[in-house]
Amino acid sequence: MDVVQLLILAGLGVLGGVLSGLVDGGGIIFVPALVYAAGWDIKEAVAASLVVVIFASLSGTLRNLKSEDPVDWRVAALLSSTAAPASLIGVYISHISPETVVQVAFATLLLALAYPTTRGPIGDGGDRKKMLLPLILVAGVFIGTLSGLVGVGGGVLLVPLMVLGLGLQTKRAVSTSLVVVLCTAIVGAAGYIATGFREELLSLPPLVVGSILGAWFGVRLRELAPQRVIRYGFALFMVLAAALTLADAVP
Repeated sequence: MDVVQLLILAGLGVLGGVLSGLVDGGGIIFVPALVYAAGWDIKEAVAASLVVVIFASLSGTLRNLKSEDPVDWRVAALLSSTAAPASLIGVYISHISPETVVQVAFATLLLALAYPTTRGPIGDGGDRKKMLLPLILVAGVFIGTLSGLVGVGGGVLLVPLMVLGLGLQTKRAVSTSLVVVLCTAIVGAAGYIATGFREELLSLPPLVVGSILGAWFGVRLRELAPQRVIRYGFALFMVLAAALTLADAVP
Protein backbone atom coordinates (compact mmCIF):
# COMPACT_ATOMS: atom_id res chain seq x y z
CA MET A 1 0.00 0.00 0.00
CA ASP A 2 1.53 3.32 -1.07
CA VAL A 3 1.45 6.52 0.98
CA VAL A 4 -1.32 8.12 -1.07
CA GLN A 5 -3.65 5.15 -0.67
CA LEU A 6 -2.83 4.97 3.03
CA LEU A 7 -3.77 8.64 3.48
CA ILE A 8 -6.97 8.16 1.46
CA LEU A 9 -8.03 5.20 3.60
CA ALA A 10 -7.18 7.08 6.80
CA GLY A 11 -9.25 10.06 5.64
CA LEU A 12 -12.17 7.83 4.73
CA GLY A 13 -11.81 6.15 8.12
CA VAL A 14 -12.15 9.52 9.84
CA LEU A 15 -15.21 10.37 7.75
CA GLY A 16 -16.81 7.00 8.44
CA GLY A 17 -16.06 7.33 12.15
CA VAL A 18 -17.63 10.79 12.26
CA LEU A 19 -20.76 9.44 10.59
CA SER A 20 -20.80 6.51 13.00
CA GLY A 21 -20.88 8.86 15.97
CA LEU A 22 -23.11 11.43 14.29
CA VAL A 23 -25.81 9.37 12.58
CA ASP A 24 -24.59 5.80 13.14
CA GLY A 25 -23.95 5.36 9.42
CA GLY A 26 -20.22 4.76 9.28
CA GLY A 27 -20.50 1.30 7.76
CA ILE A 28 -22.16 2.79 4.71
CA ILE A 29 -18.95 4.75 4.11
CA PHE A 30 -16.51 1.89 4.75
CA VAL A 31 -17.85 -0.56 2.14
CA PRO A 32 -17.69 1.75 -0.91
CA ALA A 33 -14.43 3.22 0.39
CA LEU A 34 -12.74 -0.17 0.21
CA VAL A 35 -14.38 -1.09 -3.10
CA TYR A 36 -13.65 2.12 -4.99
CA ALA A 37 -10.58 3.52 -3.18
CA ALA A 38 -8.75 0.28 -2.39
CA GLY A 39 -10.01 -1.95 -5.22
CA TRP A 40 -11.40 -4.75 -3.02
CA ASP A 41 -14.34 -6.90 -4.08
CA ILE A 42 -17.54 -6.22 -2.18
CA LYS A 43 -17.48 -9.37 -0.04
CA GLU A 44 -14.02 -8.49 1.27
CA ALA A 45 -15.19 -4.91 1.82
CA VAL A 46 -18.24 -6.08 3.80
CA ALA A 47 -16.05 -8.23 6.06
CA ALA A 48 -13.54 -5.42 6.53
CA SER A 49 -16.31 -2.93 7.22
CA LEU A 50 -17.56 -5.00 10.14
CA VAL A 51 -14.05 -5.12 11.60
CA VAL A 52 -13.66 -1.35 11.33
CA VAL A 53 -17.17 -0.74 12.67
CA ILE A 54 -16.13 -2.58 15.86
CA PHE A 55 -13.55 0.09 16.62
CA ALA A 56 -15.70 3.01 15.48
CA SER A 57 -18.68 1.92 17.58
CA LEU A 58 -16.45 1.15 20.57
CA SER A 59 -14.95 4.62 20.36
CA GLY A 60 -18.38 6.21 20.12
CA THR A 61 -19.69 4.10 23.01
CA LEU A 62 -16.82 5.14 25.27
CA ARG A 63 -17.43 8.77 24.35
CA ASN A 64 -21.13 8.33 25.17
CA LEU A 65 -20.32 7.28 28.73
CA LYS A 66 -20.02 11.02 29.45
CA SER A 67 -22.81 12.07 27.12
CA GLU A 68 -26.00 13.82 28.20
CA ASP A 69 -27.87 11.07 26.34
CA PRO A 70 -26.51 7.82 27.83
CA VAL A 71 -26.98 4.27 26.67
CA ASP A 72 -30.15 2.44 27.66
CA TRP A 73 -28.42 -0.79 28.66
CA ARG A 74 -31.63 -2.79 28.98
CA VAL A 75 -32.63 -2.03 25.39
CA ALA A 76 -29.05 -2.61 24.21
CA ALA A 77 -29.00 -6.05 25.80
CA LEU A 78 -32.42 -6.93 24.39
CA LEU A 79 -31.56 -6.08 20.79
CA SER A 80 -27.98 -7.40 20.96
CA SER A 81 -29.33 -10.80 22.01
CA THR A 82 -31.06 -11.16 18.64
CA ALA A 83 -29.15 -8.93 16.21
CA ALA A 84 -25.65 -10.17 17.08
CA PRO A 85 -26.27 -13.92 16.57
CA ALA A 86 -28.38 -13.19 13.47
CA SER A 87 -25.40 -11.50 11.81
CA LEU A 88 -24.01 -15.01 11.23
CA ILE A 89 -27.01 -15.72 9.01
CA GLY A 90 -25.93 -12.81 6.83
CA VAL A 91 -22.34 -14.09 6.81
CA TYR A 92 -23.58 -17.48 5.63
CA ILE A 93 -25.75 -15.96 2.89
CA SER A 94 -22.76 -13.89 1.70
CA HIS A 95 -20.52 -16.97 1.75
CA ILE A 96 -22.80 -19.08 -0.47
CA SER A 97 -24.15 -16.32 -2.73
CA PRO A 98 -22.66 -14.77 -5.87
CA GLU A 99 -21.06 -11.35 -5.43
CA THR A 100 -23.93 -9.79 -7.38
CA VAL A 101 -26.39 -10.73 -4.62
CA VAL A 102 -24.36 -8.79 -2.05
CA GLN A 103 -23.99 -5.83 -4.42
CA VAL A 104 -27.72 -5.61 -5.11
CA ALA A 105 -28.58 -6.01 -1.41
CA PHE A 106 -26.18 -3.24 -0.44
CA ALA A 107 -27.38 -0.87 -3.17
CA THR A 108 -31.03 -1.56 -2.33
CA LEU A 109 -30.42 -0.74 1.33
CA LEU A 110 -28.74 2.56 0.41
CA LEU A 111 -31.59 3.61 -1.88
CA ALA A 112 -34.22 2.61 0.67
CA LEU A 113 -32.57 4.74 3.36
CA ALA A 114 -31.65 7.79 1.27
CA TYR A 115 -35.03 9.52 1.39
CA PRO A 116 -35.74 8.86 5.11
CA THR A 117 -32.29 10.30 5.83
CA THR A 118 -33.31 13.67 4.32
CA ARG A 119 -36.39 13.85 6.52
CA GLY A 120 -34.39 14.53 9.65
CA PRO A 121 -34.40 13.09 13.15
CA ILE A 122 -37.33 10.94 14.16
CA GLY A 123 -39.45 12.52 16.85
CA ASP A 124 -39.43 11.20 20.39
CA GLY A 125 -41.25 7.92 20.67
CA GLY A 126 -42.50 8.30 24.23
CA ASP A 127 -46.11 9.19 23.27
CA ARG A 128 -46.35 6.62 20.51
CA LYS A 129 -47.85 3.16 20.79
CA LYS A 130 -44.91 0.81 21.28
CA MET A 131 -44.38 -2.38 19.30
CA LEU A 132 -44.94 -5.78 20.84
CA LEU A 133 -41.79 -7.47 22.14
CA PRO A 134 -41.94 -10.41 19.66
CA LEU A 135 -41.99 -7.93 16.76
CA ILE A 136 -39.01 -6.09 18.25
CA LEU A 137 -37.07 -9.36 18.46
CA VAL A 138 -37.99 -10.32 14.88
CA ALA A 139 -36.83 -6.90 13.72
CA GLY A 140 -33.56 -7.46 15.59
CA VAL A 141 -33.02 -10.73 13.73
CA PHE A 142 -33.69 -9.01 10.40
CA ILE A 143 -31.31 -6.13 11.17
CA GLY A 144 -28.59 -8.51 12.35
CA THR A 145 -28.89 -10.64 9.20
CA LEU A 146 -28.71 -7.55 7.00
CA SER A 147 -25.68 -6.31 8.92
CA GLY A 148 -23.80 -9.56 8.37
CA LEU A 149 -24.71 -9.55 4.68
CA VAL A 150 -23.85 -5.96 3.73
CA GLY A 151 -21.51 -4.87 6.55
CA VAL A 152 -23.27 -1.70 7.67
CA GLY A 153 -23.54 -2.40 11.40
CA GLY A 154 -27.30 -1.78 11.43
CA GLY A 155 -27.45 1.51 13.30
CA VAL A 156 -29.41 3.24 10.54
CA LEU A 157 -32.22 0.75 11.15
CA LEU A 158 -31.82 0.34 14.89
CA VAL A 159 -32.40 4.02 15.69
CA PRO A 160 -35.93 4.23 14.19
CA LEU A 161 -36.76 0.84 15.72
CA MET A 162 -35.82 2.11 19.19
CA VAL A 163 -37.66 5.41 18.77
CA LEU A 164 -40.85 4.14 17.17
CA GLY A 165 -40.93 0.68 18.70
CA LEU A 166 -39.49 1.19 22.18
CA GLY A 167 -40.17 4.87 22.87
CA LEU A 168 -36.58 6.08 23.27
CA GLN A 169 -35.62 9.65 22.55
CA THR A 170 -33.66 9.97 19.32
CA LYS A 171 -30.29 10.96 20.78
CA ARG A 172 -30.45 8.23 23.40
CA ALA A 173 -31.41 5.74 20.69
CA VAL A 174 -28.26 6.70 18.75
CA SER A 175 -26.13 6.15 21.86
CA THR A 176 -27.80 2.80 22.52
CA SER A 177 -27.55 1.64 18.91
CA LEU A 178 -23.76 2.01 19.04
CA VAL A 179 -23.63 -0.73 21.69
CA VAL A 180 -25.86 -3.04 19.63
CA VAL A 181 -23.77 -2.31 16.54
CA LEU A 182 -20.61 -3.11 18.50
CA CYS A 183 -21.93 -6.52 19.56
CA THR A 184 -23.31 -7.28 16.09
CA ALA A 185 -20.08 -6.29 14.33
CA ILE A 186 -17.96 -8.41 16.69
CA VAL A 187 -20.01 -11.54 15.95
CA GLY A 188 -20.27 -10.83 12.21
CA ALA A 189 -16.56 -10.07 11.84
CA ALA A 190 -15.71 -13.26 13.74
CA GLY A 191 -17.89 -15.17 11.28
CA TYR A 192 -16.04 -13.73 8.27
CA ILE A 193 -12.63 -14.37 9.84
CA ALA A 194 -13.65 -17.96 10.55
CA THR A 195 -14.62 -18.41 6.89
CA GLY A 196 -11.33 -17.14 5.47
CA PHE A 197 -11.10 -13.36 5.79
CA ARG A 198 -7.62 -13.02 7.30
CA GLU A 199 -4.94 -11.65 4.94
CA GLU A 200 -6.93 -8.47 4.29
CA LEU A 201 -6.79 -7.56 7.98
CA LEU A 202 -3.27 -6.20 7.45
CA SER A 203 -4.69 -3.41 5.26
CA LEU A 204 -7.16 -2.14 7.82
CA PRO A 205 -5.11 -0.09 10.35
CA PRO A 206 -5.54 3.24 8.48
CA LEU A 207 -9.31 2.85 8.44
CA VAL A 208 -9.38 1.63 12.05
CA VAL A 209 -7.31 4.53 13.40
CA GLY A 210 -9.26 7.04 11.34
CA SER A 211 -12.60 5.61 12.47
CA ILE A 212 -11.63 5.74 16.15
CA LEU A 213 -10.64 9.41 15.89
CA GLY A 214 -13.66 10.26 13.77
CA ALA A 215 -16.21 8.60 16.06
CA TRP A 216 -15.19 10.80 18.99
CA PHE A 217 -15.71 13.92 16.87
CA GLY A 218 -19.00 12.57 15.52
CA VAL A 219 -20.58 12.19 18.95
CA ARG A 220 -19.68 15.80 19.74
CA LEU A 221 -20.85 17.11 16.37
CA ARG A 222 -24.23 15.47 16.88
CA GLU A 223 -25.18 18.44 19.05
CA LEU A 224 -23.33 21.18 17.15
CA ALA A 225 -23.42 20.46 13.41
CA PRO A 226 -25.99 21.87 10.92
CA GLN A 227 -28.12 18.74 10.72
CA ARG A 228 -29.93 19.63 7.49
CA VAL A 229 -26.68 19.91 5.52
CA ILE A 230 -25.38 16.65 6.97
CA ARG A 231 -28.61 14.78 6.22
CA TYR A 232 -28.75 15.84 2.57
CA GLY A 233 -25.04 15.29 2.02
CA PHE A 234 -25.24 11.82 3.51
CA ALA A 235 -28.32 10.96 1.43
CA LEU A 236 -26.58 12.15 -1.76
CA PHE A 237 -23.59 9.98 -0.95
CA MET A 238 -25.84 6.94 -0.47
CA VAL A 239 -27.52 7.44 -3.84
CA LEU A 240 -24.16 7.84 -5.59
CA ALA A 241 -22.70 4.75 -3.88
CA ALA A 242 -25.82 2.75 -4.77
CA ALA A 243 -25.60 3.80 -8.43
CA LEU A 244 -21.94 2.81 -8.65
CA THR A 245 -22.61 -0.52 -6.92
CA LEU A 246 -25.52 -1.36 -9.23
CA ALA A 247 -23.42 -0.40 -12.25
CA ASP A 248 -20.77 -2.88 -11.14
CA ALA A 249 -23.41 -5.56 -10.60
CA VAL A 250 -24.73 -5.31 -14.17
CA PRO A 251 -22.81 -7.66 -16.51
